[in-house]
Amino acid sequence: MSAAPELPTLAEAARRIKAGDLSPVALTEACLDRIERYDGQINAFHVVLADEARRSAAEAEAEIRAGNYRGPLHGIPIGLKDVFYFKGHKTTASSRVLRNFEADEDATVITRLKEAGAVLIGILDTYEFTFGGRPTFDALYPPARNPWDITKSTGGSSSGSGAAVAAGFCLGALGSDAGGSIRTPAALNGIAGMKPTYGRVSAFGDIPLSFSFDCVGPMAWTSEDCALMLQALAGHDPRDPTSVDTPVPDYISGINDDLAGLRIGMLRHFYTDDFAAPPAIVSAIDEVGKTLASLGAEVGEVTVSPLADWHAVGRIILPAEAFAIHEENLQNRWQEFGPLARNRMMLGSLVRAVDYIQAQRRRTELAAEIDAAFEKFDIVVTTAMLIPQAPIDDKAPFPFLDAPMIVVPFNLTLHPCHAIRAGFFPDGMPIGAQIAGRHWNEATVLRVSHAFEKAAGLLERRPVMVEGG
Repeated sequence: MSAAPELPTLAEAARRIKAGDLSPVALTEACLDRIERYDGQINAFHVVLADEARRSAAEAEAEIRAGNYRGPLHGIPIGLKDVFYFKGHKTTASSRVLRNFEADEDATVITRLKEAGAVLIGILDTYEFTFGGRPTFDALYPPARNPWDITKSTGGSSSGSGAAVAAGFCLGALGSDAGGSIRTPAALNGIAGMKPTYGRVSAFGDIPLSFSFDCVGPMAWTSEDCALMLQALAGHDPRDPTSVDTPVPDYISGINDDLAGLRIGMLRHFYTDDFAAPPAIVSAIDEVGKTLASLGAEVGEVTVSPLADWHAVGRIILPAEAFAIHEENLQNRWQEFGPLARNRMMLGSLVRAVDYIQAQRRRTELAAEIDAAFEKFDIVVTTAMLIPQAPIDDKAPFPFLDAPMIVVPFNLTLHPCHAIRAGFFPDGMPIGAQIAGRHWNEATVLRVSHAFEKAAGLLERRPVMVEGG
């Protein structure tokens, strides 16, 4: 094993590029070199856009020299989850069903990255159709592996995005989140990942899993990095019927403000009473609260319905909507689906209308509980994982039954929710926390997350990887 040369964070690179101290070409070459050296083991990328990235980096550098600096993403290598329409390239969602699909236009988020001057470095792995629950070896592409330990799962479905950022293959990546698919791989790979408020970032050109949950958001090494990406991605899009026309705040200007007087609610019973998480997780998440208190925040506890209620509602709505989206292909192209994704979607065919309606009714009640918590607290903190990273070759047929879906509650309520590194297991694998806020208040979520990251000092540790493959 050998330690890879360390790359700057997105925010650090942006400052250096703006100051003329870092070349976008050199930064892109460094990322491409890391991909060539290590991705044979990690499998984060489906496609590496080496030639296109080099051209984009050279164009970005020329623009900056000419005085046309577009902003913090200008010249920054960004990876793209394989669910976004990308003109001139296949968008497969890691499924044989879409192995030859090419959209004739870009997803809105890709357009916005291009407008911001980002260098699009490659197309990243995902669980098939962003479903599946665990990595599979029968999808269109081999599964991404966790850079901290390649025998362990990355979590999903933004598996390649989490792995690529953790491995330093790119400085940021796009993810999508219908049931924790940004926050789970962010937590399991030890990075940061933001699920914005539903409607904040356009989902146009994102292959959906759910009509009522799907969100698009940034994944990066730090919360500050995510804030810079979200600034470029957020905003109303008339082509997306779920997009909301509401002002986008400045996510960066107040990110270093202190936390004095901010009210933090610890949602502990999810990981202590409703499910007995390992002591390392309990300790790490409790330490987040203690750290925030040391920074001047007022910390208390939140109590809502048991986690099993939230899990049950999510496990009815999500498969039902996934089956509705994929029903035609499931009927006509059955053999082209991988068994795990196919079988999980088929569970949705068994959901009766009355069950779906009752689940949506209960969802409204549960969302009201979180809204009530936000009348007392500015931020809610809980864990982003209930069990350690599973083996990548785990054969559980329905792995979501091993533990409740700790990330689903904030999909149901549509609140912004951010995953950050909170600590480490004894074996060195990362532990993640969730930081949630009021609707449309991603700025406070990012400020609190950034403050914790600075105070805790956990982000200096990076994975050690193996060359080749």
